[in-house]
Amino acid sequence: MLTKKIGLREILKGSLKFLSMKFERSLFSMHLEVTRRCNARCSFCNYWKEGSSTKELDDYSPIIGKFKPLSLTITGGEPLLRQDLEEIIKRITRVSSFIYINCISNGILMTPDRAISLWNAGLTQISISLDFLDDRHDEQRGVKGLWERIKRIAKDLPKRGIDNLAFNTVIMRENLKDLPQIVEFAKTHGWKVSFSTYNPYKNQNFSHRLEPGEIQKIEATVEKLIELKRLYRNITNSNFYLKMIPSYVKNGGVKGCLAGKKWFHVSPDGRIRRCSEKEFLGDWREVVLKQIPGTRCIECWYACRGEAEAPLNLSRISELIR
Repeated sequence: MLTKKIGLREILKGSLKFLSMKFERSLFSMHLEVTRRCNARCSFCNYWKEGSSTKELDDYSPIIGKFKPLSLTITGGEPLLRQDLEEIIKRITRVSSFIYINCISNGILMTPDRAISLWNAGLTQISISLDFLDDRHDEQRGVKGLWERIKRIAKDLPKRGIDNLAFNTVIMRENLKDLPQIVEFAKTHGWKVSFSTYNPYKNQNFSHRLEPGEIQKIEATVEKLIELKRLYRNITNSNFYLKMIPSYVKNGGVKGCLAGKKWFHVSPDGRIRRCSEKEFLGDWREVVLKQIPGTRCIECWYACRGEAEAPLNLSRISELIR
């Protein structure tokens, strides 16, 4: 089961929205970047070096109302730096008959009280970034003591009645052997795990990239994750996404990206981008979904891309609603 928040009525509303998306009248998903400010110092992202120069809107609900995504992921920067984040979420839910809202945080500012506040505002899922189960996570994110903080969060949040919690884990060269343990850790505390493959093009840092020379290790890891998914049912990724990871590594990319067609990225100032790494398509008022051209980009195999392209068959639907 996703969450008790989604009952039969919500499933029916979501199904109608899905049909609308199939006829290209709305989006499958949208990434909403509410700020580029960040309090972490991740080695694979330069947002924290930018300061606070990017304009941030107070209300993103007109954008949601226009494009009507089935799923919305609130990102940053660090979203919890927005003191008005709860009001942003409430406004979005008011203009949506159904919308699945996930918020991804680095966990630095997350507390049980803030989590409950965001949950009550309308979140459907709360996600925390986690790449290692020890101090290596602190090193990766540039924040001393972050791993210890996340361990406390992992224990505390389920006790507060939040029933849809996930760790967002970037699959990279250094943590391949740690991924099954992260799944086990999540299962122990009642959390899920969402994996996404590392992309070096965000700031041209290739040191964490999965390499073809390690393809046997990568294939074995993927097989193990699919086995754990079947056993624990706490991995949110589709089998389609996971099975494509070795191909992405071997071929240096995946053709057929649908960014701009099935999903896109909204910057803090309301401009639409094809994705977080690619070109601006225009101000949200000007962009027409059916007029967005396709792309030949093959660079990433982010989960936001791969899951939007995954076949939505009966098996996948069963995974999502159980």
